[in-house]
Amino acid sequence: KGWSLISLGDYTGAIQALDKALTLSPGAVQAQSLLGWAQMLDEDYDEALGNFSKVLMKEPANALARINVGYICLKKGIFGEAIEHLSKAIRLDNDRKATLYAHYYLGLVYLEREMYEDAQSFLRKTLKLGPNLIEAYFELGRALWLGGERDEAVRVWTDGYKANKFNPWAKRCQEMLDVASAGGEVPRSPLA
Repeated sequence: KGWSLISLGDYTGAIQALDKALTLSPGAVQAQSLLGWAQMLDEDYDEALGNFSKVLMKEPANALARINVGYICLKKGIFGEAIEHLSKAIRLDNDRKATLYAHYYLGLVYLEREMYEDAQSFLRKTLKLGPNLIEAYFELGRALWLGGERDEAVRVWTDGYKANKFNPWAKRCQEMLDVASAGGEVPRSPLA
């Protein structure tokens, strides 16, 4: 039930359902991980971090919990710790989706730190691992643009838009193309 509520965007309902599940089955790792995820999506980062820490104490190789800790560290501006958790998830390489998102989030960390070449490298790898992750086109375009490679940025945003015109991130790629053609400013913050 918790997973269904998360997928519907009802994070408060998911948190309540997963709290109840953990009352009935204390220490259930999957429920604990889903609870952390729902809390993270609800932007309750401290509670989410606590739940993911419990998961990682029981299962240090739980790559999904680890990337979520990395994402929370990114959101909180704790970049060194974010890099540590995300790099470890990549080294574990035991969950395809976790590996994909670890690369994506590392790209965002380096973009936030204005390390554009590193950001480009991780975002390109993200697109090799998951070409349908349209937000990676958007962020790679920004990393290229901010790194001075404006023609390549336009090409990447065009590819992102063409990859799935109905995806909200494809629409953001189109918005960046419009900004670029009008001579406007591309936003520096990756989490805007």
